[in-house]
Amino acid sequence: MINLYELFQQLSDIEQPLNSTLFQQLINDKPNVARKLQALLSQSNTSIDTLLEKLYLPLIADDNPGLRLGRTINNKYKIIALIGQGGMSDVYKAERIDGLIEHTVAVKYFSLAESYTSALEMIKKEAQILAKLDHHFIASFIDIGHDNNEEPNIMMEYIAGQTLFRYLKTAPDTIALAHVYSTLAEATAYAESQGVIHGDISPNNVIVDEQGNANIIDFDVAIYNAT
Repeated sequence: MINLYELFQQLSDIEQPLNSTLFQQLINDKPNVARKLQALLSQSNTSIDTLLEKLYLPLIADDNPGLRLGRTINNKYKIIALIGQGGMSDVYKAERIDGLIEHTVAVKYFSLAESYTSALEMIKKEAQILAKLDHHFIASFIDIGHDNNEEPNIMMEYIAGQTLFRYLKTAPDTIALAHVYSTLAEATAYAESQGVIHGDISPNNVIVDEQGNANIIDFDVAIYNAT
């Protein structure tokens, strides 16, 4: 599979992407891919999250995330439910099964990477960013895992709640909504203080927990600036 996400990211960094050598080569070698990328690049005022959804939505059906249900990770956790699906990743709920402790985690797969190697590189990038962050409104990094099908993933803190997108549909009152946005601002400010610029906070990558706090759970397109 062609890694459309990486191509989109590369072209987005070029001042005139449609005139670039990379895009001209795509026109010659992969005209269908070039047309799709051209349509996305023309939507300069659309959020990254929405563009990624448009980029990958036709491919999600081919991924069949249900195949991962029942897999075990690191011989300790069993995937029990699909809890989220985005433009480039699937997120699952998994429970510890070795009998030592009771523990629930969230497990994220970069489903549409073109290969094991590219999936692992994307996982390592996000995992390294998460590992630098320690905040009560940011999902904690636990480990990089491999399931019994040798597919890599990120194991993160499981946060019970609902996406901000779904939460807003419940028409929360002014006080509750103000608390959500204040906790989101706190988490974002903390990440920036650690040199991490999220890049695309959206209602689908924020979980509102059972106490009404906003929690950032996704750093797919974040940038780490060590300076």
